[in-house]
Amino acid sequence: MTYVDVGADDPEISQFHYGCPEYQEDANPVFDRMREKCPVAHSEQYGGFWMLSKYDDVLRAYQDTELFSSYPNPIPPNGIGSERPVIPVETDGPDHAKYRKILQPLFTVARLRPLEEKILQHTNELIDKIAERGECEFVAEFAHVLPTRIFLDMMGWPIADAPKFLEWTEKLMREPSPDPEESLRIKEETGYELVGYFAEELDRREELGPPKSGDDADFIDWLRSASFGGERPLTQFEILDFIFIVLLAGLDTVQGVLGLSIEFLAKNPGYRRELIEHPERIETAVEELLRWFAPVLPGRRLTRDVEIRGVQMKKDDRVLLLMGSSCRDADEFENPMSIDFQRSPNRHIAFGAGPHRCLGAFLARAELRIAIQQWLERFPEFGIKPGTSVVHHLSAVRGVTEMHLECR
Repeated sequence: MTYVDVGADDPEISQFHYGCPEYQEDANPVFDRMREKCPVAHSEQYGGFWMLSKYDDVLRAYQDTELFSSYPNPIPPNGIGSERPVIPVETDGPDHAKYRKILQPLFTVARLRPLEEKILQHTNELIDKIAERGECEFVAEFAHVLPTRIFLDMMGWPIADAPKFLEWTEKLMREPSPDPEESLRIKEETGYELVGYFAEELDRREELGPPKSGDDADFIDWLRSASFGGERPLTQFEILDFIFIVLLAGLDTVQGVLGLSIEFLAKNPGYRRELIEHPERIETAVEELLRWFAPVLPGRRLTRDVEIRGVQMKKDDRVLLLMGSSCRDADEFENPMSIDFQRSPNRHIAFGAGPHRCLGAFLARAELRIAIQQWLERFPEFGIKPGTSVVHHLSAVRGVTEMHLECR
């Protein structure tokens, strides 16, 4: 089969793209149809790209980096590193392994566990402010702020700079203009501003002298003292890419899943009561919410011609991995369309798989677990503010754009 045979009779599939208003609130119905009707589907948008919606296919695309290249990643291009691979997420093979080896010691459980105290501290500070008013706009006042503060803590940068980061990342993670070209221009300008901040911080560190090493090194000093495969020091561009990706990756899953999870608990009091009465289930609940709301939609590029499920695909074709759809595949999950806070096993791939599996998974889980637990303890009867609607977005990351809550 070719692309004319797979989904061409369903315009919602053949014309699928992020910008469609009907997809912003909930794209799952069309993803469900893809999974059942044409698990290898084709969209004519953005110059044409394939979509994989089944668990096994998405898992294969993550694991087989020789066939599914990580560069370029986003579909459509987002103006971030479009002219070269962004390190390390758009590299594969030996180079990626060397880059990942540099980062791995920074994301061990032993190194990250002390951050749990910081997560708890920031969570309670934000909740205290919200409690004073008894209401909030959850994304702007909590879901976006919390992971931004944790990132600044990791970097050793002042929390006072959080408002600047909130503005920058909001532009990068959304579509800042209804005009695609204008949106791309804004994202490119924002990316330059953000990287400029990083570069100034690196220059400031250089002025302070040689980097600390070993257990005394913070994130920045670790990268300054690291070597690429024992061959050479990292370049400034490489260090800047590392910082950039840690920022965006740290926001993606946490903000997306946290907003969608709190919305779900606000609208489903039975599930909310389950976690209040059984707080020991919060850890497995986080895994189920990650499965249900898997927010990331990564892209890949084929390195050679291939046939998948009888569909012929060509070298250099772009492929979108429908993570959320794959995590609702009945061939992998029992009763996949039901949310079960005690689901076991739960082999979701919300954090990816294979060489590119998210290094920050432990930290993301900790942020989600602590945030949800503290939120329910302080606001057991919270709900959507009457007269308001929850606004969602669908881009390279799915999530909540705006949600007004009564907090009681």
